[in-house]
Amino acid sequence: MFISKKFLGAVVLSVGLASGVIAHASSFPSRPVTIVVPFVSGGAFDVVARLAAERLSNELGKPFVVENKPGAGGTLGGRLVSQAKPDGHTLLLSGVGPISISPAVYKNLGYNPATALSPVIQLTSSPFVLTTSDEFKGKTVAEFIEFLKAAPGRYNYASTGNGTLVHLAGEYFKGQTQTDFEHIPYSGGSQATTALLAGDVTFSITNIPNVLSQIQAGKLQGLATTGLQRSSVFPDMPTLKEAGIPQFELTGWIGIFAPAGTPDDIVDILNAAFAKIMQDPEMKKRLAQQGDEIATGPVGDFKQFVADSDAKWKAIATAANVSID
Repeated sequence: MFISKKFLGAVVLSVGLASGVIAHASSFPSRPVTIVVPFVSGGAFDVVARLAAERLSNELGKPFVVENKPGAGGTLGGRLVSQAKPDGHTLLLSGVGPISISPAVYKNLGYNPATALSPVIQLTSSPFVLTTSDEFKGKTVAEFIEFLKAAPGRYNYASTGNGTLVHLAGEYFKGQTQTDFEHIPYSGGSQATTALLAGDVTFSITNIPNVLSQIQAGKLQGLATTGLQRSSVFPDMPTLKEAGIPQFELTGWIGIFAPAGTPDDIVDILNAAFAKIMQDPEMKKRLAQQGDEIATGPVGDFKQFVADSDAKWKAIATAANVSID
């Protein structure tokens, strides 16, 4: 039987490609893996990264090293990872702000996370909390909304800056409740919380770690959380859906991304390793203290989750006419 050289060449090529895929899986990781965190050290993202890195080093047999690359609202680190070699040895630990919100509000972001990064796995999910000054008379969500509607534009809202997650959460609340209030942007979570404590602003819908200790101490009052289920940190506090705003559901999240083009088998190895270490009881306990729930799953689920997140925050930004040059 005659076999053409062209056919033989195709067979050799296909075998070579298959063996290359096998080689990826058998040799990864071949050196230390860098997890880039696009924020300063000490924050919620940094805590997740360092807890994960310690456990991944034991799980996969190579060091996992955390590098903080803050700047440009968390997008600097994403750009750096997108330019790295797509071999799984440089990863990004990021969240809804840099991944979904920044592309929705910034006209010139410099890169597109949706095409430049490959989703690996979601790690955590965390609701926000509707927080007011302890001196504010409204003690329930319904009473609070009545105050806002009775005096349009009189009350004000603290965010962590223009175009941030906390800013858009307030705009989403405004649309869902048909209320009107002034937006006051601050330079970060601690500054916004200080303004709440001083009575300079009426309320905020912010990340739980920003106000957790003050609510627990009775210095601020939490009226509701924003997830589908109640927060384990505030089990007695209703969700906004339970409190009468049926369509209101917003959560922050943290996930792992690799440069676009990273081989699927390496992404699968990373997904499985992260999923395993996130079930560590001590890690669950530590993350629960900052309001984070474990939320791992298959690669495909996270890809769809990110696409849905992108679409949701784009719609919120567009409806609120939030755009930054």
